[in-house]
Amino acid sequence: MRRIKKLVVATATLMTSLAIVSPSAVLADAPVDGAGSTWSQIAVDQWRADVARQGLVVNYQGVGSTAGRVAYYQAQVDFAVSEIPFQSAQYDRQGNLLADETQLAASRPYAYLPVVAGGTAFMYNLKANGQRITDLRLSPQTAAKIFTGQITMWNDPLVVADNPQRVMPATRIKPVVRSDGSGTTAQITAFMAEETPNDWNQLCQKANLGSSCPVTSLYPDFPNSGFAAQQFSDGVANFVAAQYNDGAITYVEYGYAKERGFPVASVKNASGNYAQPTAVNVSVALQGARINPDGTQILQGVYRNADARAYPISSYSYMIVPTTEAAPFSAAKGKSLSDYIFYFLCAGQQKSEQLGYAPLPKNLVEAAFAAVAQIPGASPAPAISSCSNPTITGDFLVTKTTATTVAPGATTVAPGASKPGATTAPGETTTALPDTETTGTVDGEIVEGAPVDGVATIATPGVAMATSVEIDTQGNGTSVLIYLLIALLILGIVFAPPIVAGRLRPSVKQ
Repeated sequence: MRRIKKLVVATATLMTSLAIVSPSAVLADAPVDGAGSTWSQIAVDQWRADVARQGLVVNYQGVGSTAGRVAYYQAQVDFAVSEIPFQSAQYDRQGNLLADETQLAASRPYAYLPVVAGGTAFMYNLKANGQRITDLRLSPQTAAKIFTGQITMWNDPLVVADNPQRVMPATRIKPVVRSDGSGTTAQITAFMAEETPNDWNQLCQKANLGSSCPVTSLYPDFPNSGFAAQQFSDGVANFVAAQYNDGAITYVEYGYAKERGFPVASVKNASGNYAQPTAVNVSVALQGARINPDGTQILQGVYRNADARAYPISSYSYMIVPTTEAAPFSAAKGKSLSDYIFYFLCAGQQKSEQLGYAPLPKNLVEAAFAAVAQIPGASPAPAISSCSNPTITGDFLVTKTTATTVAPGATTVAPGASKPGATTAPGETTTALPDTETTGTVDGEIVEGAPVDGVATIATPGVAMATSVEIDTQGNGTSVLIYLLIALLILGIVFAPPIVAGRLRPSVKQ
């Protein structure tokens, strides 16, 4: 009898545990924590939600690239995401030296690996005669003069020269910059310093930083700029999208404009075309990128890529990962982090285009695989041939643009580029068609976005602080039912013989 009671208790305990614990929870890995870039956050958060369904918890705080790098070398997080590497001289907005990040980070060895590619876009809110303008075009020189305070009106002759297809309104320009340390700021200042050095140096002088100043992740401040400064990518995007901010323009990752249904400017490239930051155009531009031995990027070839489709302000962001088990990291976290990385380098890149990014090309995936191998406890890398990244499987092809003879003064239009004189409805933008060649004109455009009147439905302004991703248990009900049936079967095997025997004993005695 005692034996039967023990079996009852044991079986009941087993049944209860099987009923409440899902397979994903049983197999859950060690949670990992990260912080940094808001430029990359749309993709990072999507991938976190994806792996959460497999029981892998990845926490992420979108606090800006600079704060993310600080959190890494202060050992507050397991990994960081940034658009620029650690800086030997980090300055504030007034040009004061803050820190030598490379020296501070030396105590916690790390490696860089590519995360996601994308274009830094000029999101704007501008109307003419009550109708939203959706076909704005800007040369790098015009954009630089806007963000250095030299052009203050939308009908300035330089803006008009970029936009012969329309009459520009006599509206004051409201430039919006990042107030926090931002990889996006570093990208735009690096672009200006390289491509429009005279304008960049003029900004340095206005900000009392000398005749020239280093590239910075904190946008230089100068007296009476008339600029608005907002925190994080959400902050600048929300500010521009506000109904009362007609004339506003900012620099932000393309996905933030897409989320809000707002247009972005087509930017003039080295071929003379005005290109949109679509996935194809970004990928084309990044074919001109070179990689340093430490995994960092060299972008001069991107800025000056002569392909007609190339979006010039294209780049990719880094994940900064530990190469030792120094606290708070461990080998168990290394397995979790590597599994997350392998997911977003392969299957996760399938979602890049719909999120406003571009899938990483094969060479960057291979570089990332090599970096993951340095993470303690990392899982073995999959075969590159089995990686479902669309640039590797062939689902995302970038073909060479063919030359076309055009009349003097005409503009050759690449996929995703702005057509001179084209008419689009409010909120519409044109995107590239993958797997196609252009001969100067594009038929059958794909139209994205929707009309936006007033303030779009957008996320709450402020910091995007992510907490632990809850594990999605949907789809596990079947597994739990199976476990319950097994438990019931065990109960039957355990209890059936004693019950039958008990019922037979009286008849035997009789």
